Amino acid sequence: MHLPLRISLTTAFVAFTACAITIVASLNFAESKDGFLKSAKILMSQSASTAEAEVDRLINRAFLSAEAVASLPVSVFNVHDTHILEGVLSSNLRNANEIYGVYVGYPDGSFVQAINYIAPDGSRHSSMNSPENAAIGWRIIKPVAGSGDRLETWRFFDSKGIEIHDPENKVKITKYDPRVRPWYIAALKKDQATASDAYVFESLRQPGVTVSTPIQNVPGAVVGVDLPLTALAHMTARIKSGANGTVVIYKDDGAIIAYPDYRKILKNPEAKTSLELANVDMIDDARLKTAKKIFDHTDKSEATFTIGDEDYLAFFKTVAQSNEVNWKFISVAAVSDYTESLYSTLYHTLMITAVIMAFTILCVTALAEWIATPILRLRKMADKITEMNLSPEKQNDSLFIEINSLQESMERMRSALNVFIRYVPRELVRDQLLSGQPVEIGGTRREVTLLFTDIEGFTGMTEKMTPEEVMTQTSEYFEQLTFAIQVNRGTIDKFIGDAIMAIWNAPADDPLHVDNACRGTLTAYSLSEELNKELVQQGAHAMRTRFGLHTGEALVGNMGARDRMQYTCLGACVNLASRIEGLNKQYGTNILVSDTVRRKASRDFVFRRVDIVEAKGTSLPVTLFELMGERQEDTAFFVGRDVLKSASKYEEAFDFYLHRDFAHAMAILDVLAAESPEDGVVSSLRKRCRHYLDSPPPASWNGVTAFAVK
Repeated sequence: MHLPLRISLTTAFVAFTACAITIVASLNFAESKDGFLKSAKILMSQSASTAEAEVDRLINRAFLSAEAVASLPVSVFNVHDTHILEGVLSSNLRNANEIYGVYVGYPDGSFVQAINYIAPDGSRHSSMNSPENAAIGWRIIKPVAGSGDRLETWRFFDSKGIEIHDPENKVKITKYDPRVRPWYIAALKKDQATASDAYVFESLRQPGVTVSTPIQNVPGAVVGVDLPLTALAHMTARIKSGANGTVVIYKDDGAIIAYPDYRKILKNPEAKTSLELANVDMIDDARLKTAKKIFDHTDKSEATFTIGDEDYLAFFKTVAQSNEVNWKFISVAAVSDYTESLYSTLYHTLMITAVIMAFTILCVTALAEWIATPILRLRKMADKITEMNLSPEKQNDSLFIEINSLQESMERMRSALNVFIRYVPRELVRDQLLSGQPVEIGGTRREVTLLFTDIEGFTGMTEKMTPEEVMTQTSEYFEQLTFAIQVNRGTIDKFIGDAIMAIWNAPADDPLHVDNACRGTLTAYSLSEELNKELVQQGAHAMRTRFGLHTGEALVGNMGARDRMQYTCLGACVNLASRIEGLNKQYGTNILVSDTVRRKASRDFVFRRVDIVEAKGTSLPVTLFELMGERQEDTAFFVGRDVLKSASKYEEAFDFYLHRDFAHAMAILDVLAAESPEDGVVSSLRKRCRHYLDSPPPASWNGVTAFAVK
């Protein structure tokens, strides 16, 4: 692979520097990213440990409270005088503000309960229609002797321990019986302290657990402690990892114990009763759902996954396995929360590096420019010469003698080629130079469109002119026609006296060679007519040109001897194209084309049939068409609507002619002749129709006109 010197120097420097920076930055970034992610995992592990410690602390506090009450003397639990017990329970609440309620259930169905209305964060629990300033409430239930009724009494105290008088507080009949409650039954059954599964406290509308233990000194009596888990919800919001992380604590069945948004913990928060904990899968959080699904099917404590374009870390742990509580903890954090600052640092580092590199590149580019500019200038000169753009260029001196010598040599080559292309088609020389292949005799078969031109009465015209006048006038004439052909992608094959032979689709491929040949011929005819007007105005002889077009397969290539070649084409189509040009004088036309041209040309052009002929030297009939111009109004050679209309009528007459209906053909042609008396094509067909009306053709007549002369 070859590269320009200037680009090579600059690219090599940039590539080396960029590669070095990329390697260093990548290694540093990868190492830093690993460090950040390790720190994230440590933080998530610490969060899990914090959650476990918090759960253990709360559960243990409830156990300690329950066991402390259960260890009191028997006298405290006198069901007939509960004042001492009420004081003990209230004191217990004040020493552990996380506890919502402490109570004792008796085997006779009696029930003594102390309730804490002030939450640990200072907010107020709304429960049991208590007075707004109540801090502690006492609830006493005793069975009525001799009946199945149970009476419930409430008393309320403010934060200073002063009882609050509540006129609406009356003794009521209640159905509550501690002996049928799960906490009571579980404690007696296990005969030790036990914790219930997490459930929703209907009075608080919050999740919690109940710890209960039997009172050994009072058979059948049980102490219960209600522990709300509100603190866990606040804790999960506090220990979440990263700015966009989240934490959840849930039971084996997926019921949520704690979540940063505590409003989503309940499945049916609007229900009045039968409140249930929501399931993790019910939360609209794809991160937690994905993490839970992963940990449900693996024994790993860490996992990574991707949602959308975001990568996440997840940490799993079973918390508080002691005290009969077995909950699960999941922490999820976005990787970007930990790597965002790293990316920001990398970005700023790269920006500073880019500025330094930009300045250095400018310096290197300037140095490379000073070295490469003279060479680049010579390369451009060589490219122009290869493209056959041989216009002179301003010479620029270089500091280097070798470059100046090369520039002079290329200027001499340009001059030599400028002379050479006067004798050889420019396209042929350009293609040969670009191909880099040696010039050899030989050719290839390909479809081409051929044009032959001829000046009417050229020999008689030159007899009346001096050689100098002939040279001057024909030079201007050839200049105009050559331009028309070449601008439409044609190649001048040769000049034959006053005639021109041109080729389309050779040497360069041209998929639209038929259309380009038609348009080039119309252009050449138009320019020749403009030139004739100028010549007549100058008192010179007009040069009326006839054109013949044909498309066919020919052998195209280098013909001749090894040291004297000519690029041309050979084949029967060349001879037919020449014959078609000569037939113009038989019909008074300017441009005749073969039926092959008519068939392969687009509908942009207007043709009309002239005759079906057998030209001299050919054996197959050829339908001749006159190329009249273009069909579209916005084109250069639009024939006009009147011409289109008359051409259509003429085609109708020609159809009658081919069907031997000469009378109908004559009727149409008479009208056309009256409109255009000088129309040679109409006159020629009228003449043939009139002849066949007088002398009908034989039954074998097929409309073909044979010519014995060129």
